[in-house]
Amino acid sequence: MTVSPKDSRLMLLISSVLIVIPMVIFPAKLGTELSSGSFTYAFFEVLYYGVIFFILRPGSSLLQLFQGAGLTFLCRIVIGTIFGIMISIMYDVGLSASLTLGVSKYLPAIILHIAFVPIITKPVYYAILGEPSGDELRRDKKKQVAFQSQTSATTPSQIIVQPKPVVARKTAVEEPIAAVSVDKSTDGFARAVKYIGEHQSVKMAAVVDDEGLTLSSFSRDGVDIEEWAPLALLFKEANREILRRLTDAAEPERLDLTFDQNKLFALKVSQFTLLVLSNREDDDLLSIRLVQASDIIGKYISERYDELLTASPEEKYVSST
Repeated sequence: MTVSPKDSRLMLLISSVLIVIPMVIFPAKLGTELSSGSFTYAFFEVLYYGVIFFILRPGSSLLQLFQGAGLTFLCRIVIGTIFGIMISIMYDVGLSASLTLGVSKYLPAIILHIAFVPIITKPVYYAILGEPSGDELRRDKKKQVAFQSQTSATTPSQIIVQPKPVVARKTAVEEPIAAVSVDKSTDGFARAVKYIGEHQSVKMAAVVDDEGLTLSSFSRDGVDIEEWAPLALLFKEANREILRRLTDAAEPERLDLTFDQNKLFALKVSQFTLLVLSNREDDDLLSIRLVQASDIIGKYISERYDELLTASPEEKYVSST
């Protein structure tokens, strides 16, 4: 759970404003009487915070809402305590009385704090949900712009494909595509998987071939790649017959599955499948990364595997002899 430095500075600034404003109007009290704090009021206050966070993120679990509401309530108490200390210093009020005023009795300050303190703790609540911070969102947008500009500036004539030597074989045995020797540190599969894994909500990403072999993978939080990779074939087989009854398309191009607190994506790129497991509460940036990762894989396939994928078994036999 991390909060960006910019969000931290904004939280500190808003907290300072919430402390200063009630001090300016403190002598007049806006004509209101002092309230008497109680556990009932505290319960409704926490409930209010929970409703606010549920409106911000409807898919939040009860535990997450409780964590966010409790943290916001503590933040309001801290701000009220600091406000009470400042009142004691500036208006020569007893410390005990000023703390009581700041936390539970001075209505103008309490109402102001309750109304705006969720804005202060919102970045922390998003961090609890595992969502990227403001700095990460801005960094992803910059990467997106750079990626789009690089893609638009690259033409097919600028792509140089190195010729691959033909190795003679004694027998005409058709080898699977996954058996092709690939440098895992520099190939397009690894680049695409690494790019997807940079998003904090991603738990697992893998490129799987038609035989269920994992060509490149990424995992977080102890997710076992070998348990998820075979699902690429299962999805393809289970949906192929259903899809044929509805359309002429042979196979689905993309599948999105939401379950529990997870979301699973299966994207077909040529004869390969990009399988991604993420948190249920993702964002638009993940969808953008999925499209861009598919483009990376597609370009890499066209450069390295195009001839092998389009050739017939007879052509492969002739080229091998």
